[in-house]
Amino acid sequence: MFTLQIGYAVRDYAEWKKVFDSDPAGRAASGARSVRVFRDTDDQNNMAVLLDFDTRDAATVFLERLRSQVWDKPEVIGQLLSSSPTARILEEVAREGQAAG
Repeated sequence: MFTLQIGYAVRDYAEWKKVFDSDPAGRAASGARSVRVFRDTDDQNNMAVLLDFDTRDAATVFLERLRSQVWDKPEVIGQLLSSSPTARILEEVAREGQAAG
């Protein structure tokens, strides 16, 4: 399993969540097996999103789509986000009590 981990500093959580829920990059059709959204307990506008994919290629393709179709739009950075998002792809190698497979 591969997880795309994204960090966002958003200007307004409610506005960001509306756009996120509209799925502008097509995560529902991209092969994302699960999506988890987290908020920083000390800064409610600091977000983390984790999307799980079966393959690294699927995660990479979705990340590139996200960059080109969402993050590269001027109305996203500056109006919706406080700064450019950070992203990395993680490979699961173990789970508590069992080896990943």
